[in-house]
Amino acid sequence: MIATLAQIFFILVFLLLLFGALIAASDAGVRRAFRIALHRRVTRLRAPRYAIVGDSLAAQCDWRPLRRRPFDVLRLCLGGATLKDIGAQIVEARMMGARCFIIDGGLNDLLFDAAPLAQIDHDFRALLRRLPEDARGVLMLAPHVADAAQAPRIDEINALMRALAEARGLAVVDLAPQLSQDGARRPEMTNDGLHFSPLAAQLWVRAARERLLRDGLA
Repeated sequence: MIATLAQIFFILVFLLLLFGALIAASDAGVRRAFRIALHRRVTRLRAPRYAIVGDSLAAQCDWRPLRRRPFDVLRLCLGGATLKDIGAQIVEARMMGARCFIIDGGLNDLLFDAAPLAQIDHDFRALLRRLPEDARGVLMLAPHVADAAQAPRIDEINALMRALAEARGLAVVDLAPQLSQDGARRPEMTNDGLHFSPLAAQLWVRAARERLLRDGLA
């Protein structure tokens, strides 16, 4: 009997390790879907403390410093997400009970979809309408990229989104002084001209956490 129990235990441990290896080896989309499915289970007991919604900049960051307990941080951010996509992320987070949000976005609309300012205005207003009425949180303004020629357009959408977010009661964080110089991303703050270096990602999370602390949300 003891030998049988030991064998069963060994098989269970092996299967768990195998399952973990399959998840680790799978692509990011599968890992994301698995993580969100776990969150849906947990939200039956308690809502996430924070929801991270946005594009690849938020997706590449390690948000564990915000956690007090497992599943405190719901990460729905996804590479390539536009403002419309991020609005859908907010709806999904609402369904899981999220009330505090960290939001980034706008660069994909501007750089890859060539969206005019009027379209960004429309889509960001729609994004804000999807927040719960009692939502709190932080908007992380879009950082400059390596191409300084893009800086005026990035500054333009940031000014627009700042005004709308603050009117909605959200805090706003602008890391441009730390991440860029003369409208261009500092070399040590990017790996490819657009995405964050590990140092930049750490600064991004630290700035969000400090603002949440200042507002009594952490």
